[in-house]
Amino acid sequence: MRAESPEENAAWVDVDLPQSAREVSAYLRDIERLLRLNPHLEIRRFAAVAGGYEIEALNEMNGLAVSGRLTFRENGTERFTLDYERGLKLATEVSVKPLGAGARLHIRETYRQPESDAELEQVDRSLTPWGQAIRRHFLGLARWGRLPAYRWWRERVWLAMRPRERRLTRLIVWATAIEFILFIAAVWIFL
Repeated sequence: MRAESPEENAAWVDVDLPQSAREVSAYLRDIERLLRLNPHLEIRRFAAVAGGYEIEALNEMNGLAVSGRLTFRENGTERFTLDYERGLKLATEVSVKPLGAGARLHIRETYRQPESDAELEQVDRSLTPWGQAIRRHFLGLARWGRLPAYRWWRERVWLAMRPRERRLTRLIVWATAIEFILFIAAVWIFL
């Protein structure tokens, strides 16, 4: 975790995306989708309530349950903040800026000063993998998004899975592909 000043605890990740800043910002304003893109956050319950959201989740990176209220604050057309009701994490700020033909996504998390080693363990270490997962997701949309079932698959099936299920599905698909290639190679050799 890098701090911008001695008084502030913050961590951030920058992600370059091929889509326009306006498109990325509009896409990520679906907060449930944004949180589900985190490959280490297992969302058990997510509900929109007045002024924000209620969430119950498990952070697989540090093993801690996440529950409480998230307050949504609009900070302009391409910037918003999620404030956390309790816990070590105070806020997650998401901003998008144009970068050539694409956009640069900046996710910044601020924390209050930990008072013990137990509180220090609450620091969310999934910020970098989250940024990588967001980038893979947007690259997939840019590459395959025109296929009729791709967006439906990503939105309705893939993101609805728990992170563990996604990893297992990916493993099964790769194992099946390798088995098929080996089968074709064996058939070709013996014929």
